[in-house]
Amino acid sequence: MKENAQDLVWRSLLYVPANNPKFIGKAHTRGADAIILDLEDSVPQMERPGARAGLADAARSVAQNGSDVLVRINRPLPEAVLDIEAAVMPEVSAFFVAKAESAEHLRLLEEVVADRERALGLRLGHIGFVPMVETASAYFRMAEIAGALGPVEIQDSQTVLFMIQASFWRRLE
Repeated sequence: MKENAQDLVWRSLLYVPANNPKFIGKAHTRGADAIILDLEDSVPQMERPGARAGLADAARSVAQNGSDVLVRINRPLPEAVLDIEAAVMPEVSAFFVAKAESAEHLRLLEEVVADRERALGLRLGHIGFVPMVETASAYFRMAEIAGALGPVEIQDSQTVLFMIQASFWRRLE
């Protein structure tokens, strides 16, 4: 994880299925600012337990050349909790929150993450959040979602993917 907010600028992001050792093994050579270990759509449901079990090794592998390590977590909540239990670790900088639906959803996930950070002796707020708005109902709640964790910067208005950079800054202070 970067030491200050100025370093949390990602010009390039590379999605890597967390269940594919071949892709994981080469990801650090691709030059991406951040590598997203995907536990969601690119990993079949039956393979997710194995992907979670290998996440610590995958995170160390993809971080070899200094890329930030991010993890895309699942929805619904039971899957997200399993992902969080596996993914909160020193090597991970942030979670891409698939299908973020509301501010309450993000606050609940933030609480689960904080409990896990405490249990592992990590600094509270070590893991940041990148909510992904993927439904029409969430689209109409973007202001609420953006305000859940701090001011928002629109990354790509075409896909309505946005990052809560201020929440990262607040967590790094």
